[in-house]
Amino acid sequence: MIVKLESISYGKNALAYCERGGEVLYTNKCLGNSSQLYEQMKFQARFNDRCIKRFFHIKIRQAPEDKGKLTKQDWIDICKDYAKTIGFEANLYAVYIHQSKTGMEHSHIVASRIGENNLAVRDDHTHYKNMDVSREIEARYNLRKVNRRLEKFKAQEKFISTDAKVQDLKEEIFAAIKMSDSMEDLIFHLENREIKTKIGRGISFTKNGIRKKGSHIDRKFSLKGIEKILRYKEQEKRFNKGISW
Repeated sequence: MIVKLESISYGKNALAYCERGGEVLYTNKCLGNSSQLYEQMKFQARFNDRCIKRFFHIKIRQAPEDKGKLTKQDWIDICKDYAKTIGFEANLYAVYIHQSKTGMEHSHIVASRIGENNLAVRDDHTHYKNMDVSREIEARYNLRKVNRRLEKFKAQEKFISTDAKVQDLKEEIFAAIKMSDSMEDLIFHLENREIKTKIGRGISFTKNGIRKKGSHIDRKFSLKGIEKILRYKEQEKRFNKGISW
């Protein structure tokens, strides 16, 4: 089981994206379609002008061979337990179930970080909480125990840039890849970071008027390199070896 969380400012877009690609399973203290959910979350946060990233976007994904093991109620229970672990169980949030073109099941949670006390739920140390939650879910539901290959990939990087703008762009692309299972996913997450993606014979990224080829940012960010990370067959091989992106 892979659990990923990021704090975001684009709650409206995230809710619309989740609604467009899946089915809403559960909502906490809020009702309606994605636009209505967003308005309710925005209203809840109206008195907090300090927090810029007022939403959480969480993706919880199982290994391909575990498809069908979890019922809709299992997914709801998993997401509710996760909300409690992170600390937004009393906040407004929505749970969606998605099934990608590859057939992999996964859930999304879009939550308001701002509670009734007008304070934002903290987002530090969530990486370690995600790993603990993953192991608990795997044990409870008898799912495959997987390693987190993408974190190892980042930790083992040899590329060092003297250009701070390139390094910042690289970090943003890496963060978007972590949240993505497809090129469509990746483009969505990059757009919301104000990064334009152009795909032709290769791939390039543009931010603040500066355009960089993916391979010039890092050789792993060439079009083929990114496709390899995102490709289902590659993911499946890695899952079967006990390794996951």
